Amino acid sequence: MRYGILRLATLSVLFAAVASAIFRSQALASDEIFSVPADLALRIRLDDTLTSVDSQVGDPFSATVVDKGEYRSARVYGHIASIDMSGKLKGHTSMMLRFDRIVMLDGRRAPIHAEVIQLYHAPSGEKVDVEGAIESGGRGRTAIAHSAIGAGAGALLGGIFGGGKGAGIGSIVGGAGGLGTTAFHGRQKITLTSGLEMLIRITGR
Repeated sequence: MRYGILRLATLSVLFAAVASAIFRSQALASDEIFSVPADLALRIRLDDTLTSVDSQVGDPFSATVVDKGEYRSARVYGHIASIDMSGKLKGHTSMMLRFDRIVMLDGRRAPIHAEVIQLYHAPSGEKVDVEGAIESGGRGRTAIAHSAIGAGAGALLGGIFGGGKGAGIGSIVGGAGGLGTTAFHGRQKITLTSGLEMLIRITGR
C-alpha cells in the first residue's frame, strides 16, 4: 500500500516536471525572434477590408500567408501608411501599406519591411505603381483628355460659325462640357476586400 502511494507520488512529480519543461519550451518558442530573408516573396490573403473612403491612415490590418511551405498560414500584420485621394482634375487615388511583422503558427515572430508587387483579381481594377503604392483603377486621366478635346472641338466649331469671337465662346462651352465629364467621374475609390490576395516582397526588417 505504502509502496503504491510512493510510486504514484513519484509519477506525479515526473509528470509535472515534463509538463513544466514542455510549457517552458513553448513559451521560449513563442517569444523567439527570427529573421525572414530579404527578397522573399509571399502570397497573402487580406483578413480585413480596406477602402480609401472608410479606412484611415494608421488603421491596422492583418493577412494570412497562403503559399505552400514553411510560412503557410503565418499571419502578417501592418497598417495603412498613407491615403492620397484623387480630385476632380487629378489622377488616381493611392494607398500605401506598411508591413510591420510576421507571426508564425508556433508563435515565432519577426519584424519585416515589405512592398506590394502584385494584386490578384482586384474588384475595381486597382493596380500597383512602381513605388509599391496601390492605385485606383479610375479614369481620371481620360476625363482630363476629354476636357481638352471638348475645348478644342468647341473652339473649332465656334471659329467656323462665328469667327474669332465665336472661337473663344466655343472653347469655353466645349471646355465646360469636358469638365462636366471630369466631374461626373468624381473621386476614384480604392476597395481592397477581405479575401483579396496580393504578392508582397520582403525588403528588410
